[in-house]
Amino acid sequence: MSDLDLPDWQTRAATSTPPDRSGVQHRERVQRWLEAYVTAWRTYDPVLIAALWTDDAVWHRPFSIRATGSAEITAEWLRDRDEYGFSDFDAHYEPIAMDAGLVVVHGRTVFYADGTRDVDTAFDNLWLLRFADDGRCSEFHEWYADKDDEAATPG
Repeated sequence: MSDLDLPDWQTRAATSTPPDRSGVQHRERVQRWLEAYVTAWRTYDPVLIAALWTDDAVWHRPFSIRATGSAEITAEWLRDRDEYGFSDFDAHYEPIAMDAGLVVVHGRTVFYADGTRDVDTAFDNLWLLRFADDGRCSEFHEWYADKDDEAATPG
């Protein structure tokens, strides 16, 4: 496999039949999922995390699969909490495009230094999501960039 091979979602989108989803209702359903995602992240409640994902969900990052299945994704989230320890953050995500059963999401996440509102780090995120009929996510592809210190400095 080459780093230039197309991801599975890209080849499948061209050949799959999009689910019957009306624009406004589907957008609202996706937004509710995104809000539940932030709630699960804030609480690190394993039940809330697991409820977001299908049993065979796949969490992709560039060039690799990070976790497969609701249980493994939940465990990965909990490992992140233990490794990074960010307890105070703001996050906002919203769908910006939907096509052929895929949803493109843009969002920003800002992490604060413990006990302050001083920004520790910030990320700009793009996600590509696919949902099962029951509203849980079956594919999650993420790309993100952190805000470097020089970009935040005027002049």
